[in-house]
Amino acid sequence: MTLVINGTSKTYAEKLAALDADKAAAVSQITEALLAKDKKVRERISKKCATFNLGRKPIAKISIVGKSLRLHLALDPAAEELQKYPVKDLSDKASYKDVPVMLKISSDLALRRALKLIALL
Repeated sequence: MTLVINGTSKTYAEKLAALDADKAAAVSQITEALLAKDKKVRERISKKCATFNLGRKPIAKISIVGKSLRLHLALDPAAEELQKYPVKDLSDKASYKDVPVMLKISSDLALRRALKLIALL
């Protein structure tokens, strides 16, 4: 049996353009908070996600999956201050080893939590 897949995946820019107004505003708030951390923080948009680097070191990634945003941060997943947040540890995946803490953003509360976690960076 062979699996035949026709079609292409959407790019990050296409997914961002297709978001509703609330999610697009959340992406812009997160982007502004990350860029306000330091003068050396730069945004790089690739096909899959937006990566924020401080110099050469990645500090965050934003990706869009379905109707929810995923924020990956360069925090220690075992840190005690992260225990009260519903974060997921993705340090075992190679593409997220630099930014192992993942937080899904699908509500206003999740957005407020994301902004608090960005302040911990």
